[in-house]
Amino acid sequence: QAPVCALLCPVSSRAMVDKATAEVLKGLEDPLVIDVRDPNEVAEGKGGPPSVIPGSVNVPLNVDGKKQSDYPTSPEEFQAKLSAAGVTLPPKEKAIITHCGTGGRGGKACEILRGLGYSNCHNGGGPAHIASARGIA
Repeated sequence: QAPVCALLCPVSSRAMVDKATAEVLKGLEDPLVIDVRDPNEVAEGKGGPPSVIPGSVNVPLNVDGKKQSDYPTSPEEFQAKLSAAGVTLPPKEKAIITHCGTGGRGGKACEILRGLGYSNCHNGGGPAHIASARGIA
């Protein structure tokens, strides 16, 4: 069962998951990759190259473009965003990599997912770190 704070506290009140090492990311089997950058950051290639990890799905963590420091996204809001984007979360033991440009929001998104029972969730940092770790050109 998830800790109460993981479900009820705003993201800014929770610990952020540190960026995973290249070794950890490389060893994940067929992970779901969730890009939590805002659309303009994806278009600008923030955190790349590459600008996008092939097969990833973009589900911005920020609500209405507001920074996490101004409006921390709740677990319920993130789940609703995933659903609206057509993302079906895998079984809870399957690997998930979350990322933004450098790992801040990626770590917060991963913390939300871990709080919901997805224990094999990893903060990928940004696209460049994931691509380097997983051998993606």
